[in-house]
Amino acid sequence: MEEYLGFKDLYLSEEELAALYENPTQNTYDLMINEYLLVRDADGNLVDQFRWDGGEMQQVKQKTIKGKFVDTIKPRNPQQILALDMLYNPTITVKLLTGGYGVGKDALMMAAAMDMIERGRYDRLVYVRNNIEVRDSKPIGYLPGSGNEKLLPFAMPLVDKLGGMPALEMKLSEGEIELVHLGFMRGRDIKNAIIYVTEAENMTKEHIQLLIGRVAEGSSLWINGDYKQTDAKVFEENNGIMRMIEKLKGNPLFGYVKLIKTERSATAALADLLD
Repeated sequence: MEEYLGFKDLYLSEEELAALYENPTQNTYDLMINEYLLVRDADGNLVDQFRWDGGEMQQVKQKTIKGKFVDTIKPRNPQQILALDMLYNPTITVKLLTGGYGVGKDALMMAAAMDMIERGRYDRLVYVRNNIEVRDSKPIGYLPGSGNEKLLPFAMPLVDKLGGMPALEMKLSEGEIELVHLGFMRGRDIKNAIIYVTEAENMTKEHIQLLIGRVAEGSSLWINGDYKQTDAKVFEENNGIMRMIEKLKGNPLFGYVKLIKTERSATAALADLLD
């Protein structure tokens, strides 16, 4: 069975492209709701991109993010263009990005999330992590301190994207970011917030169900991960984000893009050579 990527990448002739523009209500390429279409010419050049909304092909425009606490983010490849469109779509309340390390999952999500909070679209970001350490590493054991202090080692992606610990501490003190252990999410009813989940490859179907059930009025669930990098056998046998894609693709409230191309430093890219 062909893997669902959240998009189709097709080469179209001039006649086929003209027909696409002339008949936007025709789902010629059998797209699911919120599935994207990347259109290339015969030479492989990207010509345009669309999203099928269930009734019409919507043209996707490239977006650049300029925020106070994150670097300016401009999409570097076609999948990143689609990802930003999905993240900013207000009708999609469950959003998923997957892909290997270095593809920009957290960079895109964090920039978009903080931009929307700064603009008042959401009140805060609720950062949720299943505190699973890297496979075959030795656990560090009991961590002293408050709840936030115990969670900080697992919140380093926020520190990296916000530009340092002082920025995160300021956001925590202002109430714009909340750190939550996955184990404390049961019973929550979270309104007007982005529930932001990283490293979701280390979550089961039941974990994902729990998180979706916390999304109340005005909130949305943003999840990213790489289901090829699980850190325990249970997540290989019962992988929440794989189940999520299988069951929610085509639902109007669900959006998904798999990021393909690594965008990182030349040195960091050497990691791929070890495979």
